[in-house]
Amino acid sequence: MWTKRTNLYLMAKQYNMHEAKTNFSKLAKLVERGEEVVIARNGVPVMKLVQIEDQVRPPRDFSKLNGLISYVTPEEWEAMDAEILAKIVYSDELDD
Repeated sequence: MWTKRTNLYLMAKQYNMHEAKTNFSKLAKLVERGEEVVIARNGVPVMKLVQIEDQVRPPRDFSKLNGLISYVTPEEWEAMDAEILAKIVYSDELDD
């Protein structure tokens, strides 16, 4: 049977808010086993607990980055490191 208000199929197990709060761990185990659990307030379904389906993400497309990133040779890294290290000021004095 379908309800007009929520479009939930009522063959799922239905629990009221207090039961759901008290037995949440048990309800979570039911959902983990593939069952759907409907939570109702005053007998009116307001939410449904369902198992999360594995989502397969499409591979990322990095082709838009072509030309934006250039290869840095080890020698260039060394030069950049030396430049950064030359700018560091070491001091034993603490600023107040």
